[in-house]
Amino acid sequence: MEDKFTKYLQLSNRLIIILVSFVASLLLLLYGLRLAFGLLDRIPWFVYLFTLFIIMVPTILFIGVFLIYFSRTKKHPAPFVRYLSWSLFLVALIVWGYFLVTDMISFFRTASQEIGSYHSYSVIFLAGSVALIFIVGIIQALSTAKEKDWMEKRKERLQH
Repeated sequence: MEDKFTKYLQLSNRLIIILVSFVASLLLLLYGLRLAFGLLDRIPWFVYLFTLFIIMVPTILFIGVFLIYFSRTKKHPAPFVRYLSWSLFLVALIVWGYFLVTDMISFFRTASQEIGSYHSYSVIFLAGSVALIFIVGIIQALSTAKEKDWMEKRKERLQH
């Protein structure tokens, strides 16, 4: 009987030690991160690097979305819709590339940290890009054959 009691006592001691060491290591990690990010605020190049990252986020996001749509359009059955989609996506990619270049030139000339002065954050341009994605998606969806829902598929299976 004593053997089981000592085993459970050792097990509970180990669990308590593991819990305390986990909490202590987590607190040390958080304190270290606080110190590291506090130091990064005092480094001027980090501010420029962060601003560059923020300027590039919408461009990278929308170029990625347009490239994915561009590659998926290859499989579309209607040739007119396929070429229309490709042309719209190509224009959008060129405009986003142009705005990225002009924003980078503007950043390296002025080093402005306000995003309102960059073309990539123009509300009209961002809304137009989102609208283009939805409009082309709707055009492509309307020009394909109707997909059968689960009830129609079930009826066909039962008939055969």
